[in-house]
Amino acid sequence: MPRFPFPTRSALAAALALAVALGVTGCDHTTDPDGPLLTDRFGPFDIQQPLAADRATVDFSTGEAVTFTAQFNKQTAWVLEITGQESGAVRRIEGSSRQLDASNARWTGRTTELPLFKDEAVTARLFFPNEPGSDTTSVDLDVTGARVYPGEIVADFEGGDNVRIGNFEFEFDLGATGPSSEVPAGEGDFFYLLRSTGGPVVADPFFIGLIDILAPAGQSFHAVPTTVPEDLFVNFFLYGFGTPNTIAVVQVISDANGNGRFEDGDAVFVALDSPIDFTGWRAFSANLGDLGMTEAQAQEIVNVRVVLISDNNGQPSPPLPVDFGIDYITFTAGSPLQL
Repeated sequence: MPRFPFPTRSALAAALALAVALGVTGCDHTTDPDGPLLTDRFGPFDIQQPLAADRATVDFSTGEAVTFTAQFNKQTAWVLEITGQESGAVRRIEGSSRQLDASNARWTGRTTELPLFKDEAVTARLFFPNEPGSDTTSVDLDVTGARVYPGEIVADFEGGDNVRIGNFEFEFDLGATGPSSEVPAGEGDFFYLLRSTGGPVVADPFFIGLIDILAPAGQSFHAVPTTVPEDLFVNFFLYGFGTPNTIAVVQVISDANGNGRFEDGDAVFVALDSPIDFTGWRAFSANLGDLGMTEAQAQEIVNVRVVLISDNNGQPSPPLPVDFGIDYITFTAGSPLQL
């Protein structure tokens, strides 16, 4: 029968001390890295410091920014949603942490959902999607200068744009077509509304009318931030009213004969030809190199043309009005306009 040596008194004492130490550390949820995870997953949620902003007013046009702060008793998912009280613009910042600070909640005036923010009061609201029944916390502040976006502005319809209307078939509703504030503008206070009267159909699909946005008075060509077509982008916001059978066409036109003015027969590059089957504002961009523009043509852009078409394949008789809005047409270099 095998015999085993009986442990000495000192060995027993060492084993007991080890067991006690393991038991103490295993139950210490303050120091064990697994302890806080249990609290984060199953513990009650509490806002220890409500949402605050480091300034009451901000001028993004001069490079200022806002840092939001808040603290909670555990790590959790959060959404910070900033809404313009006039524009309806929305900036959404999301994260998962125990606090908001400059590393995860700094706002430089950008937007997540159009329109763009303007000079206006805004409300920032913090909520917690994984904490049912939790309180929300909010703070108000004033934007005294909207963010300045890079690029060259073709038209923002705030006044001073060189716009020529083409109502050749007399199908524009001239009581509505033009600079408008019927809905909040994509940028600023006004956008350009193109709307038909409905009425007789003489073609299929039917051309309603157009606007030509010519170079500013006293200039032959629109300014561009680069003449390298592969780096040059045209950008614009379109508003859909939910009206069926609406088609929008946006063209960039370059001088073809070197006379420095827009004429029929100039080189046309189609940036968009699409049904407007959505509601609200959306941003669009096109690379002019992809459209086949050359460097020489990029130096001589004389016009941006916007056309309203009714897709009469789907229209009743007589046809219903069609419409869309356009705003903030720009040229940018290197990439599309970053909201």
